[in-house]
Amino acid sequence: MPGVMRLSKLNLLFGMNDSGKTKLLHLLRSLSSPHLLMEDPADLSCAITWFDPELRKALVDVRGRWLEYRVDGRHVALPPRPYRVLSFGAEAYDRSAFRLNTSSVPGIAEFLGVDHWTARTVIANMPVLLPNLMSDVTFCGDGVEVSYRKGAFGGQELGQVALWFYALAVFAELQARVEPTILVLDEPFVYLHAVAQRHVLELFESATWTFQVILAEHSLTAYERRHHGWSATVLVPVEEHRSRISQEDADLERIGGG
Repeated sequence: MPGVMRLSKLNLLFGMNDSGKTKLLHLLRSLSSPHLLMEDPADLSCAITWFDPELRKALVDVRGRWLEYRVDGRHVALPPRPYRVLSFGAEAYDRSAFRLNTSSVPGIAEFLGVDHWTARTVIANMPVLLPNLMSDVTFCGDGVEVSYRKGAFGGQELGQVALWFYALAVFAELQARVEPTILVLDEPFVYLHAVAQRHVLELFESATWTFQVILAEHSLTAYERRHHGWSATVLVPVEEHRSRISQEDADLERIGGG
């Protein structure tokens, strides 16, 4: 998977099945969640650079179940953590999860993978950080009642699923105010229609957020949104089980045409 992926605040990642998209996401998460690289051992190498505030560079080498890091040319035993990665893959959106009562503290806590106190804090901050969408939230024991703004997209059209993405955005923003945060979403639109997908993309396009987003999708709606402030990357197959990373317009147009 040779190539360079330059990340901006909003990032779209496109790739067909078996193009290496999941492996790439694991590498991006490797400074925050190195165990992901050990679940399916493979030989991988990458360099990750960031500003802290000066330019820093980490080299990540995976050899089967051995994982090594070098930071600024020096070997380190544990991964550096220049940012926090909040990762939500396909398993978070499967049909069993959709049976959760997301309009409750336990439901949102399970979806976010946090304790109930953190979930309650996220819910309480929704009207504060999403003032154009919500006017108030009310707790009834563990239940949650949301008051949407008149004309705001949500409620009926997205149903309970709306709360999932609103909770994700608010959770990521609260985390980003503590430490640099990247929200990684792996194919989150499996069960959403095109209008709802566009609403979620517009939600993350708000200039108020301070976290970064990496959204991996097959969705045509996401592809068409790439000119609205999103940087786009595509994994281009070159041979079986091998792809190259590209951010060239010609490659992006080709994948869109396919």
